[in-house]
Amino acid sequence: MSLDHRIQPLGAQRCARIGLGLIARVAGFILAITLVVALTAPALAINGTGEPEPRLRGDVTVDSDVVTIGDLLADVPDDVADIAAFRAPDLGEDGTIATARILAAAEQLGLRKPQTFGRSEVHITRAAREIDENEIAAALAEAIGTHAGKPSDAIEIRFEGRSPHMRVPPHATGAVEVTDLRYDPSSGRLAALVYIGESASRRIGQAMVTARAVTTVEIAVLERPLSRGDRIEAADLRIERRPAANIPQDAWYSGLDLEERVARRNLAAGHALRSGDLARENLVDRGQNVMIIYRSRNLTLTMRGTANESGTRGQVIAVTNPQSKRVLQATVSGQGQVTVDAPSFGPVAATPRIIQ
Repeated sequence: MSLDHRIQPLGAQRCARIGLGLIARVAGFILAITLVVALTAPALAINGTGEPEPRLRGDVTVDSDVVTIGDLLADVPDDVADIAAFRAPDLGEDGTIATARILAAAEQLGLRKPQTFGRSEVHITRAAREIDENEIAAALAEAIGTHAGKPSDAIEIRFEGRSPHMRVPPHATGAVEVTDLRYDPSSGRLAALVYIGESASRRIGQAMVTARAVTTVEIAVLERPLSRGDRIEAADLRIERRPAANIPQDAWYSGLDLEERVARRNLAAGHALRSGDLARENLVDRGQNVMIIYRSRNLTLTMRGTANESGTRGQVIAVTNPQSKRVLQATVSGQGQVTVDAPSFGPVAATPRIIQ
C-alpha cells in the first residue's frame, strides 16, 4: 500500500507569503494617497493669501442697469463685488459679455485669473415686469367708468394701432395709473398717459395711448336649439358682452324675465334671446286635473278639480268642482295648482282650521 501525499514545494509557499504582504503594502499606500487628496482638494482653489480663487458664475439675471463684478464672478472680495463693470441690457432684454472682457476687468482690479470652465461668453438677462395691453385696458376702463358713471366691466377698450405695453423694474409692483385723460363720450375716442410710479411726477414707466371706449351690454345666447314650447333653463344660455349700439334694448339680459318662460317659436343655437322670443309657461293646461285651494280667514280647503282653460302664474281661469259641478274663478298659483280666495266679512274670533 502506498500513500500519495501532495505537498507544495517550499518556494511556492514563500511566494504566496510575499504576494500577500505586497498586496497589503500597496493597499496601504493607496489609502494614504486617497487621504492626502481628500484633505488637500479644498485648498486647491485657495490662493497663497488663503482666499478662494475667483470663478465665472455663468449666465446671470440682473435687476439694475449695471452688471457688477459680483454678478459675474463668485468668490471675490466684498469691496470688489459691488463694482460696476458693464452696462446691463434694457429692461426685459438679453445680451452677452465675452469672457475675455471679464478676465480683463478682473485683471484691472488686481484679481487672480478666474476659472472660466471653458466658456467663451456669458449670457446676461435684465429682469423686468411686463405690463400688457389687458392691464392697461383695465386701468383705462376704470377711469372712463368713473368719468361716465358706468361700471368698468361694461366698457371695452379698443386700442388704435399697435397695442401698448410697458416694461418696468421688478420692484415696481404698483397698479397702472391714468393721467391726462381726454375722452369724447359721443365718439368714444380717448387719449391718455398711463404710467407706473408713486405719482405722475415720479413715473418709473409710461406710455401714451389712443383708443376707443365702447359701451357693452350683456346678452343671453342659446347654447342649443329650442323648439316651440320648450322651457328655457339656465344651462341653455351663455352670457356674452357685445357693443350696446348693436343690440336692441329688448335683447339686453338685464331686461329679460326668464322665470317660467318657454320658447314662443323654434330658436337656433347661437341666437341672442329677445323678449319677443319668450312666452310665459302654462302651469295649468285645459282639461288638466288640478288642486284647488280654497282659503278664507279661518278656513282652508283643498279639493280636486278640472281646469276649463289653460293659464300661467297669476292668471285667473275657470275650474270645475267635479262633485258639485260648480264653476269657480281661480288664480293659477303653481304647477297644476289654483287658489280661490273667499270674500272677507269682517273679523272672526276663531282659530283657523285646515280641512283636506
